[in-house]
Amino acid sequence: MSSRKTISINSILLDSENARHGEKQSQLDIYKWMTSGAVAQKVIKLATDVAAKGLSPFDNMGVMPSKESDKEPWIVVEGNRRVAALKFLNNPKLCPDLKLRKQYEQLKKKATAQIPLRVEFAVFKDFSEGSYWIQLRHGGEHGGVGISSWGTKEYDSFLARMGARSTNRSAVNLLSYALSKELITPAQYDQIATTTLYRMLSTPAVRKVLGCHVSKGEVFRIADEKYFDRAVATMLIAMASGEVSVTKLKSKEQREDFAKDMNTDGGWGDYHEQSPQPISAEPNDTASTEADYDSPDESGEGGDHTKTGSPAKPRSGARDRLFAVKSHGLDVPASETKVNDILRELATLKHSGTKGTPISVSFLLRALLELSSDNYLANNPGIIRRAETNTPLREKVKYSARHMHANGKISQDNLDVVTRHCAEDGGMLTISTLQKYLHSTAHFPNGESLNSMWSELKYYIIECW
Repeated sequence: MSSRKTISINSILLDSENARHGEKQSQLDIYKWMTSGAVAQKVIKLATDVAAKGLSPFDNMGVMPSKESDKEPWIVVEGNRRVAALKFLNNPKLCPDLKLRKQYEQLKKKATAQIPLRVEFAVFKDFSEGSYWIQLRHGGEHGGVGISSWGTKEYDSFLARMGARSTNRSAVNLLSYALSKELITPAQYDQIATTTLYRMLSTPAVRKVLGCHVSKGEVFRIADEKYFDRAVATMLIAMASGEVSVTKLKSKEQREDFAKDMNTDGGWGDYHEQSPQPISAEPNDTASTEADYDSPDESGEGGDHTKTGSPAKPRSGARDRLFAVKSHGLDVPASETKVNDILRELATLKHSGTKGTPISVSFLLRALLELSSDNYLANNPGIIRRAETNTPLREKVKYSARHMHANGKISQDNLDVVTRHCAEDGGMLTISTLQKYLHSTAHFPNGESLNSMWSELKYYIIECW
């Protein structure tokens, strides 16, 4: 167990076996190392900070009894550079480099904070007692027990809290927006390099394809929300998956080609530019809610419909899309490109509100159901003896669900729900319903029914993969 003790800097020896410099034969050798090469500038910058602000209240130094000297009864266990900086500030003559010595003399003379001579240390009986804590401090996170270093995202968030911004601010803003809207998962968020994303947003051709402007570190959407979210999700997921590496996005031409291919492959076409709207990392903020229900139509011109009042907002807690990227629960292999594209579309498309596309959502849901059932049947041959290309979807689903239940993969309740959908005339699983959605004004899917459909079939679809 360590204890606490206030000790004079003059009573402490620097560690001659410190991991930063290896074994040194004398204190003078350590002083020479502390005042030469790149480390010399680090130590004097540390001393400059101490002279201006004092010692950090967050950093403790440690010592252990010294067997080398009675005059200096302690030796540093943790904080070798800080003790050296304090020694040079208190007694610049200890600095062997004459040029640096003058700088230490000036620092001591002009210090605005009190330069401490006596400092509280953690005292260990020997090095082995302190080694555990040294390892936690310098040896990485150790699963969360050690010190967790900040990356660019964390540092930018810290600067934003102080009202400042870093170079990568626009990239962090876009990532935060995508994560809050669940266009990407936390794992994908961690995989995306903010410096690379910043270069993407600094490229006019990329911003044009995404449908956004960037000003003073803030991102403004100029495309409709559906287009923007789809474009952002596509780009970020590609970056997170390694599909496009940093080296493939290094030059301006490479980034321009990537943006062009992304648009072409997605078949998005052009969008009608709207007034710039700041994106928000808050999924339920007032601005985005108003935009969903009170904004002009996607032409940006207000549309030709007549407003009779503010459209009603959905009741609290109602989902305006089937699911988000990280909440669908499906574990689809990356090789299943079409299915992953469908999942991404369903995660970004709304089925409710003035910008909702319920017909598109219903068709995509049916496609997901059929592709998932085909995958299960392919992995479990023999369920349907003659799995012909014209086998009705309801038959594929019914026999697959029965097989799942027989093998303990879904409950009896889940089987009953799936079987009911297969048996109902005009249900979601029949082509006649889809034809009615497309051609009949009397049959129109709504968000509530689609949410209910997904909730009842999701466990079956998950088991298909």
